[in-house]
Amino acid sequence: MSNPSTSVRDIDVLVIGGGPAGSTAAALLAREGRSVLLAERETFPRPHVGESLQPASLQLLDRHFGVGPRFASAGFARKYGAVYVWGKSRKPWSVLFDSRLENDVKTLTEAELLAGDYEHAWQVDRARFDEILLDMAREQGVEVHSPTTVQNIELDGDRVVSVHLVSEAGTVAVHPRVVIDASGQRCVLGRRLGGHETVTDLRSTASYGYWEGCGGVEGPLGRHVQYVVTIPEGWAWFIPTAADRTSIGIVHRRKRKMERPEWEAAIRQAGLPIEGARFDEETGLRFARDWSFSHRRMGGENWLLVGDAACFVDPVLSGGVDFAIRGAANAAVAVLSAGDGPLAPAAQSYSKALLREYRTYLELARYWYGNNRSTDGFFWKAHEAIDALAGTTPLRAFVYLTTGHYAADRHFKVFSEYQEQRIFEALGVTHSSARKVLARRKTP
Repeated sequence: MSNPSTSVRDIDVLVIGGGPAGSTAAALLAREGRSVLLAERETFPRPHVGESLQPASLQLLDRHFGVGPRFASAGFARKYGAVYVWGKSRKPWSVLFDSRLENDVKTLTEAELLAGDYEHAWQVDRARFDEILLDMAREQGVEVHSPTTVQNIELDGDRVVSVHLVSEAGTVAVHPRVVIDASGQRCVLGRRLGGHETVTDLRSTASYGYWEGCGGVEGPLGRHVQYVVTIPEGWAWFIPTAADRTSIGIVHRRKRKMERPEWEAAIRQAGLPIEGARFDEETGLRFARDWSFSHRRMGGENWLLVGDAACFVDPVLSGGVDFAIRGAANAAVAVLSAGDGPLAPAAQSYSKALLREYRTYLELARYWYGNNRSTDGFFWKAHEAIDALAGTTPLRAFVYLTTGHYAADRHFKVFSEYQEQRIFEALGVTHSSARKVLARRKTP
């Protein structure tokens, strides 16, 4: 392969990573007139774990880019909430996104459920879902370089000065005004800057694979929910991603992937509906580290961390993609709000807000583990130090948190304020002149 000499480019925004976080941030910035280059190391579509999504992030994407119909036509499975075998009892219980369903589901048929206007998310094939989002970014004018690796990040104090992008076409040394690290748990820029902090009491790993022909939970919810069951080894997820395909995983404390026979034994112990189903041998058994972590700062002089590059909370709450999309939208607002001035003040506000949300989720995950008292085993012994916490989390408040609505609502408010400010500036209206006009109107 030829290796031409390194070329040099000045760019406005460099986004590292083309997953949900990178694609969302890049698309929003490009739509608002910024020049954006996105570097993704892999060729899409590519497989990825994290298929169970939340409503608010999907509504955010649809509101900004109108991509809802693409999700609806992609063959993804609807998700109305989750069914759990978790806690003191082994009796299944559910948390549903739409409060009306808590009563209606007892009388509905599956057809009536699907025909209704109940709030729902999607459980997706991440290869297809992420490809839709990257295409969305291209349509907004983002310059996508894929496959391209990031090397030689040069820093001057807290500022990113230069980044080398390496592909088959050669090497480009880019000098970005702003860098958004959306490189996932590799944390390309985050680890280079330091401040990475692992949450040791929620350190878990997962062994997972895909099945064809599985059943679902009883009743109309069937294959339209996420199903989570605790076992001595840890806990199992059952996520239908399409009409005939299901993601099944075991979250445990092992440092390596489970052997296939014991993995299947754990699935059967959980009572997951796999009778007559076929394991996807081509995809095989996979392994992922689901260690909760964050960084002390999520932004600096000319950089921001988003998605899993910023933080990750235990997968029990299925918040990874939701965090990525909403965090990326808020990161884009931070860049836009800074305008041509310094990013640092907006980055500091973004960092504080993201850390606050991360810590809320972290405490919710600890609450979740601390209140499981139905299963013994090494996994649960390792979590004994987590307090069960006094009292209970009100159901609707829990749903509000885990749907992401509270943070999405905040994003829409901030984005609207940014848009209003931009209009005022275009019309030559300042805050002081607007206040004078309002004061005159109030004068009798």
